[in-house]
Amino acid sequence: MNKSPSSSISRPRWLQITSNDGSYMIQLSGLSIFVVILSSVAIALFSGRLASIYLPTWLQLQLRHRHVVPAQTVCPDKMINYEALVHPAMITHLNPKRVAVLNGNQRDTQTSARAMREVLKHVSVQEAYIFSNIGEEEETLEVGAMRSVLVTTAQECSSGNHALFDVIIDPNPGPVDVSTDFSSHFKCLGVGGVLAFNIDMVITIKDSALGVGKLKDLGLVIDALEGVGYESVHLYEDDLGGRSYLVALKSHESRAEWYSNAAEIDIRLHQRIGRTDSLEFFDSPTMLKYQVPSKAVETAYCHENGDKCVGGFDPELNIPVSDLTVGKSTMGEFSGRGLFAKQDIPRGRTIGNEKSWLSYFIFPSTHRIMFELYNWADENSDEGKYVGEVLDSIDAVVAFSEGYGFWSSHLGRAHSTVDPGVMMFCNHGCNGTFNLGDRYFANYTEANIDSNQPPPPKSFFLLGSAFSPAAERNLRQMLTTADKTNRDINEGEEILCNYLEYIGSASHWEEDIRGLQGQCAGTELGEISAYEQDKK
Repeated sequence: MNKSPSSSISRPRWLQITSNDGSYMIQLSGLSIFVVILSSVAIALFSGRLASIYLPTWLQLQLRHRHVVPAQTVCPDKMINYEALVHPAMITHLNPKRVAVLNGNQRDTQTSARAMREVLKHVSVQEAYIFSNIGEEEETLEVGAMRSVLVTTAQECSSGNHALFDVIIDPNPGPVDVSTDFSSHFKCLGVGGVLAFNIDMVITIKDSALGVGKLKDLGLVIDALEGVGYESVHLYEDDLGGRSYLVALKSHESRAEWYSNAAEIDIRLHQRIGRTDSLEFFDSPTMLKYQVPSKAVETAYCHENGDKCVGGFDPELNIPVSDLTVGKSTMGEFSGRGLFAKQDIPRGRTIGNEKSWLSYFIFPSTHRIMFELYNWADENSDEGKYVGEVLDSIDAVVAFSEGYGFWSSHLGRAHSTVDPGVMMFCNHGCNGTFNLGDRYFANYTEANIDSNQPPPPKSFFLLGSAFSPAAERNLRQMLTTADKTNRDINEGEEILCNYLEYIGSASHWEEDIRGLQGQCAGTELGEISAYEQDKK
C-alpha cells in the first residue's frame, strides 16, 4: 500500500492533494496560502462546488480550509473538546510539520474534520493526512477500524528509516480499542513524535484501581503504550467536555516541552497559531492544568502501585532544621562549610523535610538558558568589558547550582534543585562515610565505582515508568525528601551525603565521578571552594 505523496491526478500548482488507497494529504506553501485564503471566500459563496472538483464527496469541504469547516471546536453530541485533544500534543512537539489524523468511522467524518481544523491552525504544518478506509465495504467501518489501516502502513511509514509523522491524532469518540497494535503508531512517528487520543471516561476519586473494573481497559492501553517504547505517557482531563485525553511521547526529552512554563506556552502559541485563527478554550493556564494529572488519577494508580507512591513525611521521624548547625567541614582543607547535628539522631530519620518545599528549583528551560549564557561569556571573556560583566553576573548563579545543587533529568532535560537553608551545606562523605542518603545508592561510592562504566540502572529515572501520576504530582517532594540516615549520628558529628545521587545525567557521569575522586584525594577543589578562591 503506497502512501507516498505522489499522484497522477493533475492539480493546480497552488494546491497539491494526493489520494491513494484512502490516504489524503494537503501541501500548502508559499503563495498558495494567499491563494487559498481568497479561494475560501469563493468556496463559501458557491456552496462547496469548487472544492468538489478535487475532493471525494464525503470529504468535500473537510480538508480544504479551516474557515470552510464548521467553526465549533466542541462537538455537542459527543462533547469532544478538539482544542483539548489537539493543541497540547501539537505544542509539545518543537516543530510539527507532518501530522496525521485518524478517521475510525467513515460515517462520522466530522470528527476527523474538526480535529484536522485544529491541526491546520498551526502554521508550522506543511503536510496533513487523514487516514480513511475508502475502498472498504461499509460494514467493516467500525470504531477502531482505522487503526488497522495504519497497522498495514506501518512498514511504509518507517521504510528507509524515515518516519513520516511528527504528531498523530486519533479523535475516535468511542472507547479505546485495547487490541490496537500501538507499535504501528510508534513506527510512524519520528524522533520526538507525539501520539494523542481521547478516552471515553473521566476517572473519579471513587473508582477502583487502574487496570481493574471500569479502568481495566485504560490500564491495559497504558501498559501497551509503554510496552512498545513510549517513554512518557500523560493522562489529563477536560472539564468542558467531560472527557480524558492521553498523550504518549516517543522520547523522554519531550517531557521538557510538555512541562513548558506559561511564558513558553504563550510564545509558542503566538508563533504557531495563524493570525486569522483563534482558540476559544486553550491557553497557557489551561495547559498548566493539563500538565499534572488529577488527584483521582493518582489515587487510582496508587491503589495498584502503592510502593511507587509517596505520602508526605512523618513529623515524628523527621529531624527539624533547628536541630542542625553549620561549621567548618571535617572532610579536608578545601571542603568548605559542613552540616552538623546539635543532638543525637537515630538511624532511619529524615532531616529537614519540613522545609523541603522551600527548595530552589531551576526548570529545564531556565537551566539551559543559564548555562548557554555562561558558556558563551566564558568562551568570549576576552571580547570586552560587557562580556566580562555578564560572566561575573552569571558565574555566581552557576556556582550556586553546581556547588550546592543536584541535577536530574526527570523533566526531560537537565534541571537542578538546591536544598533550602542550611541543608545545602551537606558535604560528600568520601569512601562510603556518608550517613544520609537514598538506600538505592547505599553500596555505591566514588571509591568502588568505575567512572568508565555506565551508571547504575535507574540512576536518573526517579519516575520508574512511562506513566507515573504519583511522581508527576509529587516530583519536587520526591527529589528533596527521600534521603534518610543510614546509621545513628552522634551530637556534634558532621552529616554527610552521597554526591553520587546528585549526578543528574549519564553524560556527566564520568566527569563528576573523577571530580569526586579528586576532591576526596585532596587534589581537586570542590565547586564552591574553587569559586570562592577564584574571587579572592
